[in-house]
This record gives sequence, structure tokens and C-alpha cells, in this order.
Amino acid sequence: MEPAVEAPRKPGARLVVLLAMTGVLVIGLGLASHLAHTATIPNVGLPASNSETLPGLSAYDPQVAVTREYLGDLASLNYSAAYRLLAPSVRANLSQSEFEAQRRAEGVLGQPAAWADDQTSTRAEYVLGRVDGSRDDRRHRFLLKQEGGRWWLDHEVPLAETRQPAPSLSAAVTDFVRQRAGRIWAGSAELLRQEGFENGQLLLFSYVEPHPADNLTAERVAVLTYYVNSSSGWQFSGGGNTGLVPGMADSDVSMGFTAFGPNQQFTAYYGVIENTNTATLDFEEPSGAKHTQDVNGQQTVLFLNDRNPYEPLPFSRPFNSLAAKDLHGNSLRTTPRVTASG
Repeated sequence: MEPAVEAPRKPGARLVVLLAMTGVLVIGLGLASHLAHTATIPNVGLPASNSETLPGLSAYDPQVAVTREYLGDLASLNYSAAYRLLAPSVRANLSQSEFEAQRRAEGVLGQPAAWADDQTSTRAEYVLGRVDGSRDDRRHRFLLKQEGGRWWLDHEVPLAETRQPAPSLSAAVTDFVRQRAGRIWAGSAELLRQEGFENGQLLLFSYVEPHPADNLTAERVAVLTYYVNSSSGWQFSGGGNTGLVPGMADSDVSMGFTAFGPNQQFTAYYGVIENTNTATLDFEEPSGAKHTQDVNGQQTVLFLNDRNPYEPLPFSRPFNSLAAKDLHGNSLRTTPRVTASG
């Protein structure tokens, strides 16, 4: 992964005046961009990777298989079969009746999806229906044990809801993928663009997501995150998997939407252009705001704006229309696929 450029924390005295002048210019341009509602920050970008999966995943098949079987048994309410997949050392301190009572009290699992995390753990995503009628969308880690020559379930670990500050922006990207997808997937991260904004840094990167929202198999996705420098390191401040995270497997232009900053103060339409023949990009927001952009020669796009506090954030459907064309006017493939203004 291309390393992210670090912003110095304490600039020297000779730079203060220059930085202040630059800040005034950036703030002025930023306000103009917000008002214009169509500004795309110029970029030189980095080429998107074509890798859609990871090598050597089959080495983790036994761990993934036992996790899928365990969760499948829970989903079908076959608690005795699920109990038998716990490690013998775990069952020695937990009776089957205790296990079944715990699982029934927690709720009923929907159809799960599981994938490799590292040598001794897996990840899984599923919906848990609670006895009070509520639901919990989960993406958890499962620790495994190898006893008697085979793999068993040890215990389930919820993922941390907050991210710890990172010592560098490169580490921040790695930590994001590691927390979201798993340890072995962190190496697939690829920085595509970095922009200073307000008092932080916007990072647009891609990685191979083992369980994307709109695909049954692993797919490279594009993510925009925002980090603010603090005394303890670079702190995550929005974006990420909030909103529409676009897949990049079957498109010439992949567009996403997210919100970031304090109280999701800012919105971002962002994208990755994988087809070098792409010349124009047109899309319409749910608010009716229309954008037409010349993207010839660009590899990423970024549209930033202040959030309208009187309108809900369009996370579920951020595009009324979306189209990309080449120099000859031919339509290109986009993600998401949106045909007409609604």
C-alpha cells in the first residue's frame, strides 16, 4: 500500500505565516466549493488494483468450515449440534443445558456468513433476532482452538465499536481494514487519494472486503475515511462503512457516499475510475442537485459539501441518477447502477 503522507504536528516558526496565508486561501476555496455544490478536488490518484481476492485463502478452510457449521446449527436451533462443536476444554466447564439456555436467551440467528480472520480466528456477520422483537446486526470475531488434531470453537468476541487513535495515517488505514474485515485482509489495502480538509485528512482507499453488501463473494471496495490529529494520534472521525460503500468488481466507475466530521457535519460523494476511457460523470442527488464533471485523465473523484441539517442523510439511496460516458458518448458501467432520475 502506498504510504499516507503525514502532516507535521508542530510546524516551525518560519512556517506559521505561510501556513496562515495558505489556510485563508484553503478556507476561502472550501467555502466556495460548499456553495457551488459541484466542486471536485483535482487529483493525480493512484491506479486501482485488479486483485479481487487474497492468495492462500484455502489454508483457512477448516477454521471457516467449523465456524459456518456452528453458526448454521444455531440458526436452525440445533443447539445440541452447536454445543458439540465447542472445544472439549470449553465443554468441560460448560454443560449443554447451560449453553442452550444462554443461546435461547440471547436470541435467534439469521443466515450467517463466515470468512477467515487469521490462523486461529474467523469472522462472521449475521442478524440476531432478540426475544423483545428487536434486531442486532453483528460482525463478530470467533476464536478457535485446535485440540485432538481438529479445529473447535472457543468463544465469540464482539468487535470494538470505537477505533483507537493510530500513530500514523498508514496505520489508520491498516487498522480500519483489520477491524472491519480481519487481519489477513489488511494487506489488501491500497491508498488511492489523500486530501487535507478542515483540521483533518481525508483518505480514499480500497481493500478486498470478504463480505460486501451487494455481492456473495469477496470484492474490492472503495472507502473514504476522515482522521483528525490529536495528542494520542490520528483519530477516526467519520466516513468508513457509514453510507454507500461501492464495490469495484464489475464497473468502470464506482461511486460511494458517506458523511464525516463532528455530528456528520460534512457529506462526500466519492468514486474510483477504473476505465481510463472515462470522460464525463453525471449524477443527481436526492435533493435534486445535479453534477456534471469532466473526469478525463482522473482516477478518483471527490465532491464535498456541508450537510443540510433539515434533510435526512441519503445513506440508503444517495443517487437519483448516475451515468458515466467515454469520449464518444458511449455509456460505461457504474456502481451503483442507477438509470433515471426518480
